[in-house]
Amino acid sequence: MSSLLDIVISTVLGGIILLITLNANFTLRQTWTSYNNQAMVQDMLIQTAEIIEGDLRNMGCGVVDNNQTITEARDTCITFLMAERPERTSVVVPTTYRTDDLEPATANPNDRWLLRIRGANTERIGLVTQFNLRYISKFGEVLDTPPNTQLSVDDLRIVKTIEITLEVQSPYIVIYDPDERYASALWKQTRLASQNLLR
Repeated sequence: MSSLLDIVISTVLGGIILLITLNANFTLRQTWTSYNNQAMVQDMLIQTAEIIEGDLRNMGCGVVDNNQTITEARDTCITFLMAERPERTSVVVPTTYRTDDLEPATANPNDRWLLRIRGANTERIGLVTQFNLRYISKFGEVLDTPPNTQLSVDDLRIVKTIEITLEVQSPYIVIYDPDERYASALWKQTRLASQNLLR
């Protein structure tokens, strides 16, 4: 009888230890997946932000003084003139940043490709879920327009700084998340000024 009781107790204790081990393994996998997704999203955001920031800081490079640098400015799109190779004197070409809104780029329905169109070349810079721009004049006032509306020619001439909001999400839902969320990272560059604007 005592050996049967020992077997029952051993089985119960073994089951408890097994459940604890499985739960710890599940929690560890969930945490690792979450951190991995977050690290991937942060890396994607940094790579995309560095490209945008570099180009916007150089916009107007090579453009003749007092000539129009920004030719189109909307809340989700900007076109400006810049030397093809800012590090040396070169041909000035229009450069456009906008999202490709035709279809989702990944399994995440919010993902869109951020495009850089320079002259005749179109490049996919990175995946974004949000790409918004605000324009600030040389007098410090925000030049607000309705969504997807072009700034007036007069406003284009007085833009001094640009505010960028960029969000990147992971292409896949966070595993074990009952709310089916995506890992995300947000970058907001307030007051990004080109050294070549309003020279």
